[in-house]
Amino acid sequence: MPDIYELVLCDISGEHKPVAVFRSASPFMPLHVGERFDDHGWDRLDGVGKIGTPEAPIRYLVFATKHVVFEKGGQTIYQFCVDLQPYSGPRSPAWGHYDPVP
Repeated sequence: MPDIYELVLCDISGEHKPVAVFRSASPFMPLHVGERFDDHGWDRLDGVGKIGTPEAPIRYLVFATKHVVFEKGGQTIYQFCVDLQPYSGPRSPAWGHYDPVP
């Protein structure tokens, strides 16, 4: 069976719980502490559905990352856990300080 890669996103405000999980047959790109990470429409694990949109994203900063590797049902699972903290500061100068144009 092929390996499975999981990107586990945790919101560290409030209960510090996973809010979304993405699965892939290939590794996810690396992230660094301090990077922006926006929700443009994740399907939330708590059943509330999608709350961010491309027009009104939920903005975060990467607070910490962790890697977990384990075996389950004959497969190797590689989890990339990302702790996200809410961000309400200015937009990146690289993208302009204004909302994106659709």
